[in-house]
Amino acid sequence: MAPQLLEALDAAIRRLPEYHEMMPILKAKYAAVQAGFGGEQELDKVFERYAFSMEYGVFHDVSLVSSTLFQVDTLLVTPWYAVLFEVKNIAGELMVTANPPQLIRKSDSGQVSGFKSPIAQLESNCELFEDWLTSRGLSVPVYGAVVLAYAKQRIDVFDTEVPILFPHAVPTFIRKLPRGSRMLDDQAFRGLLNSLKKCHRPFIPAPICSTYAISKQDIRTGVICPGCGGFGMEKYSGGWRCLSCGKTSRKAHEQAIRDWFLLFGGEMRNKDCRTFLHVDRQQTAHRLLVSMELQTKGTYRDRVYKNPYQL
Repeated sequence: MAPQLLEALDAAIRRLPEYHEMMPILKAKYAAVQAGFGGEQELDKVFERYAFSMEYGVFHDVSLVSSTLFQVDTLLVTPWYAVLFEVKNIAGELMVTANPPQLIRKSDSGQVSGFKSPIAQLESNCELFEDWLTSRGLSVPVYGAVVLAYAKQRIDVFDTEVPILFPHAVPTFIRKLPRGSRMLDDQAFRGLLNSLKKCHRPFIPAPICSTYAISKQDIRTGVICPGCGGFGMEKYSGGWRCLSCGKTSRKAHEQAIRDWFLLFGGEMRNKDCRTFLHVDRQQTAHRLLVSMELQTKGTYRDRVYKNPYQL
């Protein structure tokens, strides 16, 4: 989820004027998503380092559909049980309340913010995953734990049976889980692993401009220089040239076209490409779009290029 959403938010931050009213919101969202993704990577490292003696499969950032779409940060499945991990990486003093279920953060500056309760989110995901298993004729005990990405995080939690762990404690937690009789034979376990791979739905964020109600006219157009970050690289026969620093690039247009899809969504026409990249000739825009090997629809005159971020 995170890399694509981060790229989309970055596109908006780079292409909006610094004084734009949505800039603080976009930057705060970028920081939160980046922190969350970094936290998940800390748990990923644990599973890269440790090998368990039992059969198991690990899935990161998996999205499934039961009665509703739900997303699990890290999922461990074995023939005996399954474990769902909800990962949090939020700085400051944290407090989780039961009623209402909420995570309250007090930053070092004293600012107080509220978030969804990781415990309530984990419990909901465990129930939804149990339903997902049942719908496929499978049944294994489902456990869950909240993982705080870094040991420096401080948290005050109400009396709950949900384990709160740091990444280094996850292997010990897994090894201590009860292993009774094997619930899934080899065929059923392989079927479960295959079903998880097939049923995973990659997270596709909505276009940033529609999500944050940003006017298309507010977005700065042009090809951005990969060297100095300046706008309006000039097209020449060998590629693109920055008028500010003189750097040249053959593929600078690719990021600009990706920006367009992440910001606006939908399908790109040749005219859209020319307007956004500041190129005059229809044939030039055609060559640039073709070079990215995008799927197309329609004949040459009314051809549109499909969003590479949509399935």
